[in-house]
Amino acid sequence: MVEVYRPDTLEQALDKLAVGDHTLFSGGTDLMVQHSVRPGMTPSFARDVVFVDAIDELKHITQASLETQAEGDADSALFIGAGVTLSEIERYPQVPDILRQSVAKIAAPALRNRATMAGNICNASPAADSLPALYLLDARVVLSSLQGQREMLLEDFILAPGLTQLKQGEMLTHVVIPQADLPETFYHKVGTRAANALTKLSVAGMAKISKGRTGKGKLVDWRVAFGAVGPTVVRNRELESLLVGQPTEKLAKPRFIDEVVAMYSEIIRPIDDQRSTAEYRHQASLNLLRRWLSQLSVS
Repeated sequence: MVEVYRPDTLEQALDKLAVGDHTLFSGGTDLMVQHSVRPGMTPSFARDVVFVDAIDELKHITQASLETQAEGDADSALFIGAGVTLSEIERYPQVPDILRQSVAKIAAPALRNRATMAGNICNASPAADSLPALYLLDARVVLSSLQGQREMLLEDFILAPGLTQLKQGEMLTHVVIPQADLPETFYHKVGTRAANALTKLSVAGMAKISKGRTGKGKLVDWRVAFGAVGPTVVRNRELESLLVGQPTEKLAKPRFIDEVVAMYSEIIRPIDDQRSTAEYRHQASLNLLRRWLSQLSVS
């Protein structure tokens, strides 16, 4: 018989997780669908369920210093607890704009009042709306157990659809976002309707442009990530580095944009499923990339 636990502290939760296999339940908006037998019936869980929504330690967003490996400088970072809802993230003033845009497009307000970003991450869907923005922000995850904590890049944490590096006895307790918000942002989600839309694909972009005395711009930072066009979010730092240092006026040249789009065309490999076709996802993603580059050319 499946048992249900609702610990009040993180220590209690980790103590319970240390023995046996459990299903972690915070917002539950994905889990309730995944474990549903049929509409109108109570979902069926195969393992004991540990509710973490009452743990106060996980329900806060804090700002703290983040030591850089290169020089030991302390940069500011946001630490978002696993129990913080999407609505709370959307309202928090210091949340980077690209993340706020993506969170605001997730389902409807009622769901965002319950769902958490930690759940969106651990579900590990390539179509998860928050993931492209988090990849661009170089977000990290903190994994806790009775043995201590370990931290890694989000893009290393997610291995494949539904598969992460979370070990038995561990839980994701915090998401760490370095304060590297860039002034130029782009976010576009393609869904079946305006609200509660399942994602067909999404494209997120961030950039920083420096302008000299002549008023001409140059890209000093440029990032782009694609959701739902591969087994995990697609972001390629090597391709991004090719654009860093380029004058923005070059982005207005069709030939240059064609070259960039052709490079990304090689690494975007969507599939056919009930939401969309691979051909549509591939072409729409590249069209949005063109739009992002053209937008920067006039910045």
